[in-house]
Amino acid sequence: MNKLSALANLMCRSVDDLAINIDSISSQIEGVSELIVNTLLNDGKLLICSNGYASPFGEILTTSLMHQQAFERPSLPAINLSLDATTISAIANNTSPQVVYSRQIRAIGREGDCLITLSTDGNCSNLIQAVESAHEKNINVASINGLANAKLAEKIKGDDRGVNLNAKSLTNTMELMLLTVNALCRKIESQLFGIPLE
Repeated sequence: MNKLSALANLMCRSVDDLAINIDSISSQIEGVSELIVNTLLNDGKLLICSNGYASPFGEILTTSLMHQQAFERPSLPAINLSLDATTISAIANNTSPQVVYSRQIRAIGREGDCLITLSTDGNCSNLIQAVESAHEKNINVASINGLANAKLAEKIKGDDRGVNLNAKSLTNTMELMLLTVNALCRKIESQLFGIPLE
């Protein structure tokens, strides 16, 4: 039997780390999916924002919802608040970096919408303020956080839902976040369009 290389061992440890939390994460994804599906069935839209290393996963989530993931189906109303560099730069320059998302939410968010936040640590002040602004407008929140004891997780209340990855490292967080985003999209497609989870 061939001995695994150092890189292969690293990858195997990463897979093992992912598997430890799968049952807990999948249960939390079910709750987030239910919130998002109810939002969409009631003509609400999804407002998505993410920071730092979580930003690509916010983009993947938005694209998968607006376009499609694995199946041809109608587009879903999702807006990524993290992509308009000019708006974000102007708000940060003239006001404060902490309000780059909350100002946008106050402008376009409506009761019945859903705010989705993605953060590797869940402690970003601009995401926390985004959640507070969402609550002021009776907008439910779904958060995906790298750490279980994140400040964002503490903001979850009422009908809000969250996924706490409880990751061991930044790398582990990113791997789990991609897995979570892909599974969430598949679950949403399954619930809305009857596409089987296979």
